[in-house]
Amino acid sequence: MSRPTPASLRETLFDLVVIGGGITGAAAARDAAMRGLSTLLVEKDDFAAGTSSRSSKLIHGGLRYLQTYQFGLVAESLRERERLLRLAPHLTEVRPFLYLLYRGDPETRALLGLGLTFYDVASGAWLRRRHRMLNPRQVLEREPHLRSEDLLGAGLFHDALTDDARLTLDTVKAADRSGATVLNHATVTGLVLENGTARGVRVADEISGETVEVHARQVLNATGPWADVTRSLETGAPGAGTEDDGSGGLRLRPTKGVHIVLRREDFPLSTALFLRSPDDNRVVWPIPSRDGEHVYIGTTDTDYSGDLDHVVPDEADVQYLLNVANRAVPTARVTTDHVVGSWAGLRPLVAPPPGTSESNTPREHVITTGPTGMITIAGGKLTSNLVMAKHLIDAAEKALGRRRTASAARKTPVAGGAPVDPGVVLRQAVDAGVPEPIARSWVRRYGSDTHRLITRWRTEPAARREIGAGLTVGEVEHAVRREMCGSLDDLMVRRTSLFFWSADGGLGQIDDIAGVLGGLLGWDDATREDEIARYEAKVAEHRPGRTVTRGGGRAAPAAG
Repeated sequence: MSRPTPASLRETLFDLVVIGGGITGAAAARDAAMRGLSTLLVEKDDFAAGTSSRSSKLIHGGLRYLQTYQFGLVAESLRERERLLRLAPHLTEVRPFLYLLYRGDPETRALLGLGLTFYDVASGAWLRRRHRMLNPRQVLEREPHLRSEDLLGAGLFHDALTDDARLTLDTVKAADRSGATVLNHATVTGLVLENGTARGVRVADEISGETVEVHARQVLNATGPWADVTRSLETGAPGAGTEDDGSGGLRLRPTKGVHIVLRREDFPLSTALFLRSPDDNRVVWPIPSRDGEHVYIGTTDTDYSGDLDHVVPDEADVQYLLNVANRAVPTARVTTDHVVGSWAGLRPLVAPPPGTSESNTPREHVITTGPTGMITIAGGKLTSNLVMAKHLIDAAEKALGRRRTASAARKTPVAGGAPVDPGVVLRQAVDAGVPEPIARSWVRRYGSDTHRLITRWRTEPAARREIGAGLTVGEVEHAVRREMCGSLDDLMVRRTSLFFWSADGGLGQIDDIAGVLGGLLGWDDATREDEIARYEAKVAEHRPGRTVTRGGGRAAPAAG
């Protein structure tokens, strides 16, 4: 991928401009491009910088939504789960889950079995992955550290883990390869109106420093929790859409979800769990991570009315999740000292009728048209991104007066998702001299695109230099030249996920990493120091109760 020039943006009349580079906008841009529509995708920060890198990192049917009778949503999500397992095999991994039953829980064994039977059948994969009901002895044989008191058993079923940021990024790359123009670090500051109708957007490019008017036949708003803010561009009224104004407005109800990360050596768990929180009886889930070394626990689900651009966990969020951990595995006795990291994000939920709790707010997506003709999509979930994109582009084609066209988006792998044997790719990398731990991380991140990094390793000796945290010069170059990485945050959080899975967020090697990245991006010394300082602050605020310092290795407990 390469950034378009301001001149090329001025000179092009696009069919569609898609505002928002999360998974919904990325999937919409890809779908549109594959239908032959000239498309621009614009993201104010980085691709996946909002909700799409801060989810529970699951491709799942949403078993807990059966409790609120959202059968259609669950069935759709299960079908989409199976689709994504085929289209993004390098980023999706089927894992077993235990839905634990304790005395006093609202579920009965019979009711859970019925729900899991629906889950099996609706997925279409019941011949390969059927659930089983386990008694307490069978549960403890599988997970001996679990709380045994009042344990009634569990349902063993399957769902899938993913790297949400990389899934979004590979969807953007697939859109680019299909002919879409993609642009991150560029803010839409206004709409271009012709006789009251949106016919483009004004874009302030943070990289070039230029502002440009981009013309398009149709504008789409896929900005998730920022949907109402983007809708305010139609009326000039801040927060338009937070109340139903009768003109296509949405009432969003964003909720905050927090996760924490623990080392498996501190919290011994091999199977993902669904169980009840000891604080409020909500369903929560500790999940062994894809790297095999950590367990992450989520999620909180609380109404949020703060700064949409600055969502961080607080000590109460972390303690809530530590209580979950210590209830599940009483011998662990984990505290904030054991927390490797955390993250917080917002769910862009469409508000239900008054009195509905946060956890019971429906997850379906909604598409509306505003007073300037801008089409907005809100709600939904990561797993359903392809069907959401289809519905949005169907609506766009209708608005364009265009006959609905077929798209191959729901049958074509995302970037890196071409069918390859990961074991063969791993051997190719190791045979080329790539250290096996680095080779494994490449295969997990890049799938069939790993060959690009192997080629650089073979042909460019300078690309082989390791700069810490499992990164090589070649991988950083790949992030810049092929994945539009423009900041230290882009690299550490979304291109490599090092931010999430190390106690210091990679700060121990940040000078070397920033030196290589800055050299590629043309940073001067002051810019490099500013980037490091911003990233250091981000790491610190996602480790409440701990202090983290640049170059300091493992984070230390905070005083007091």
